[in-house]
Amino acid sequence: MTVKTSFTVTPEHGNENHINNQPMKTIYSISLLVISLLLILSCNDQAGKTEKSNASYTPNEYNNTKGYWENGKIITEFNCPDDKSYPPVDLKSWDKIPVVNGRLPTYEETMNGTSIHHYGEKANPDVKPYSLTLPKLAYHRNPMTNMDELVVVIQIVQTAEDTIVGFRYLTGGCGGSLFHDYRFLTDEEVKKVVGP
Repeated sequence: MTVKTSFTVTPEHGNENHINNQPMKTIYSISLLVISLLLILSCNDQAGKTEKSNASYTPNEYNNTKGYWENGKIITEFNCPDDKSYPPVDLKSWDKIPVVNGRLPTYEETMNGTSIHHYGEKANPDVKPYSLTLPKLAYHRNPMTNMDELVVVIQIVQTAEDTIVGFRYLTGGCGGSLFHDYRFLTDEEVKKVVGP
């Protein structure tokens, strides 16, 4: 004796597209994953990087810290609060952070956390170091929270069109944008913020 059973899937009340939405949920989930991975990679997380000599890095490694987009335009805005190569900063010793002053940084200095971007390492007619002794404490408007946030400025370069500031978050990571996005603290303000 054979028993045949049949059943029909009926949509839940108020969710007539329940069955048809499953492929869309999968596509949405995959899209979200891809976007998340791209965001992580775009910050060029350089955790575990080590200082290399000029002869031992690949062109791809060199270009990943160069201050230009693939189209040749200079990078004027970036935000990488999760970049592990820039650890949290102890506010009491913010002024001891190693930086480059009076010249453009080298590739190696971008790899050891002294600087964020390099601009070809040789004399560059398009980019010059900005004349300000670093590091400096400044307030920067955080693009994610829309609030002023205290940061340590470790790099400033100037082009014919823009002046670009690179900084470290006190909580770790780095970012940067145009000079007008910052308010540098006076010596008196620094004393109040840092304390004795």
